[in-house]
Amino acid sequence: MVKDRTKDVEDIRPNGHRIRITYTGSRPYDYGQQNVTVLTHPRPVALDPQTRIMVRGQVWDTAHSALEFSDSSQTWWHIFYGTAGAFAAYPSSEVEIVRDHAHDPGTARVLSYWKSVARHLGEPSATLREIHRDGMFVHPESALYRYLHARPIEEVAGPDSPPLYPFRTNLSQRAAVANALRYPISVIDGPPGTGKTQTILNLIATIVVDESKTVAVVSSNNTAVDNVHTKLRDAGFGFITANLGRAAKREEFLAGQAPRNQLIEGLRRRAPVALPSAVAMVERDRRLLGLRETERELAQLRAEHSAYLLEQQHFDGYLARHELPDADNLPVLRWRSDKILSFIADTDPDLARTSGLGQVIDRIGKYFKYRSLRFADDQDVDVVLRLHQLFYRTKLAELERRIDAAAKSLAGKHFEELAEDQRKLSEEWLAEHLRLRYLDRSPRRYDKNYMREWAEFSHDYPVVLSTCHSLQRSIGKGRLVDYLVIDEASQVDLLAAAVAMSCCRNLIVVGDLRQLEPVESGIPAQACAPVPGSAYDYHRHSILSSLTALFGDGLPRVMLREHYRCAPAIIGFCNQKFYDDDLIPFSASPPGYQSMVVARTSAGNHMRRFRGGGRINQREIDVIERQVLPHYCAEFDATEIGITTPYRKQADRVDALIESIEADSVHSFQGREKDAIVMTTVLDEKPSSQRGIGGLEFVDDPRLVNVAVSRAKKRFVLVTNNEMLPGSRNLRDLIGYIRYQNPGKEVFDSEIVSVFDLLYKQYSAQLDRLASRVTRSPGHKSERVMRAVLGELLPTEFPGLTFAEQVPLKHLLPDTDRLSADQLRFARNRRSSVDFEIYNRVTKQRVCVIEVDGFEFHENRPEQLARDALKDAICATYGIALLRLPTTGSNEIERLRIELTTLLANATQ
Repeated sequence: MVKDRTKDVEDIRPNGHRIRITYTGSRPYDYGQQNVTVLTHPRPVALDPQTRIMVRGQVWDTAHSALEFSDSSQTWWHIFYGTAGAFAAYPSSEVEIVRDHAHDPGTARVLSYWKSVARHLGEPSATLREIHRDGMFVHPESALYRYLHARPIEEVAGPDSPPLYPFRTNLSQRAAVANALRYPISVIDGPPGTGKTQTILNLIATIVVDESKTVAVVSSNNTAVDNVHTKLRDAGFGFITANLGRAAKREEFLAGQAPRNQLIEGLRRRAPVALPSAVAMVERDRRLLGLRETERELAQLRAEHSAYLLEQQHFDGYLARHELPDADNLPVLRWRSDKILSFIADTDPDLARTSGLGQVIDRIGKYFKYRSLRFADDQDVDVVLRLHQLFYRTKLAELERRIDAAAKSLAGKHFEELAEDQRKLSEEWLAEHLRLRYLDRSPRRYDKNYMREWAEFSHDYPVVLSTCHSLQRSIGKGRLVDYLVIDEASQVDLLAAAVAMSCCRNLIVVGDLRQLEPVESGIPAQACAPVPGSAYDYHRHSILSSLTALFGDGLPRVMLREHYRCAPAIIGFCNQKFYDDDLIPFSASPPGYQSMVVARTSAGNHMRRFRGGGRINQREIDVIERQVLPHYCAEFDATEIGITTPYRKQADRVDALIESIEADSVHSFQGREKDAIVMTTVLDEKPSSQRGIGGLEFVDDPRLVNVAVSRAKKRFVLVTNNEMLPGSRNLRDLIGYIRYQNPGKEVFDSEIVSVFDLLYKQYSAQLDRLASRVTRSPGHKSERVMRAVLGELLPTEFPGLTFAEQVPLKHLLPDTDRLSADQLRFARNRRSSVDFEIYNRVTKQRVCVIEVDGFEFHENRPEQLARDALKDAICATYGIALLRLPTTGSNEIERLRIELTTLLANATQ
């Protein structure tokens, strides 16, 4: 039997009335207090492992039993939790018992599998590891429940408000918003530059005008969600967002509420705005629909015109080498372009019937179709070439007429003004509804316990921004937002996505399967539990590909087709190669502007591979720094230039050597953009450099190439080796496409060479004269090269200087008094020497010493790097000028010339 116990509930005071509860007894006790109601006779609440107690929308993991007290007017719960007999009291309106579907057989197998994967996550993913370790809660109303049970996706009722477009819109974005509000799970396929963020913002606007709805936007990193926050803030609506996530982000948000609350006060004081009715808003959108179709058609016509114009340019270049018949004798001048093309096809000898009745029928048919061609032999190749030429002229003229008609139609119906009016009305509609939301509530300042007041908090902040793995800890376990948007979904793995999906009722996944998937975790599949179903395989799927595999054609999805970011030539490659020409470019470039460039290095194998993993190509970096940036990127601000590469080591090397310009891996650049993007491919033509993990298959990955190219808004420069990777497929097509786009300016050949290119079988012809000296010299080839360089440079430009080789380090020092114990031990070693010492042949006065650093023996050996550091320190201590010349570098003769000139000038001062 439960002992008599009472507890005052101090934090709940309905109308100032206090509640006192006793577990047993049949009468109200006289506690000597006024205005007190005593509830008695509790009812035990049965719980089992598959049910959970939720208080104020949040699961109490440690709750294990409960008692329910009630009278004719009210019901209260005592909830027992923990192991020390702790309990708390809440009115029944704040308590619910919910079935936890994590224990359903199929669901349990998937969650157990994911838990086995999560055990292997490293410290950067500690939050994710802990959530899966502690066990997922699967609410029956959550998107996670529908996903794990593969429930059919059926249409649901959306918000009552009309669709709002305060961030403007187009046909695809409009359809995507409608689709997202119509289904509990949907996908927005967002190729690069098609306005994914703009679509998300319009979706948010349509949702939050309903005060009862909440929405969260998450991604695998903070960059994507911060972009949403920034654009809402810049539009004047940042006050509706709680930019949460990891603990530091939550602290930053909580500390920054004061300026936001001042904005709310200003909004509350704003005069009411008269708005059109919802019906009028819908009707306005419907009127614009036809004009948006014309707008899309105009963009398609312009893209088609540009493509034909480029084809004509190439074809005319070919025709310039042929003498063709006079077109005036051809009646086709009066034909439409499709009829000319039809004639060319119909008169193709490979397709014609060549004998008998069929031939007669063909001739009669063509006569009536094309009439007589007395002045033209339809089997004369030159005539057919002239017909092709006429086709281009006719087709371009037809397209120009259609373009002009579409543009005049839009202008005549004031499309731009109507679209802007719709945007402004949507903005006013949103602002007015937000004013009413906050009108009767003074802005509050929340502390770290905001989740205890979630109803008030989510009313004040209906939009939550977070990373996937931090969302649950930002809003509380078991709590559901109405809508969840997962941005950059192709990079969100299933463990992170599951946590986010457990926090929402409706799910909108925004991404692109033709872009990069999550970076390989390194967790071996054999170390995890068996995969319970292929769609839930962590190693094979992002959340986007998983939903596609799970629901197939039953997955509601809309592709954004209108492209705004890249120059037409840049997105044209991605469109033709990866998107089946489904994209419609709305961007433009100045006539004759070269948007794409191929720059190739001089001959030689310039890539180096580190023993611990990773690759670099210093020559490509040199070409970028000395030629590509000055020649092709000078028109752009440094902050609008990006250098990208498939390899982290190369990105870090570029970042260290080229200041003020951002360098990063292609994976890290996904979701971002720059005016100019320079891509360094790193690989050379050695078979060993192209095989295995991180080889040509990695660099040539279609998703990686797609992402790299589509980061560039105005110019894309591909820096690659001299052979231009003929064994590739996607990069080879990219190079071919660039060459086709720029007839006469196909490839930029770098003239940057290194004397150490002579170490390779193939090298630039610029080095031929030096090569003859190297072949007659003994010793290691790198030293032979430097000996030949000094032998050529010193007598002609520095006749008073000469050099010695392999000089012991100790012989350079006047004493050893200034050396540490480690330095002294190193200097006494007979193997400690410098490769070359340059000195005055008359006075014997030293000018400098030179070290030739081979990659394998120096940069790729930590122990040798330590010895190099000792040598550098000793030379610095004794004021010995030391010049290191890595065999991966370039321009050594010029560097030597400058260094020696400077040292000699300083010596005379």
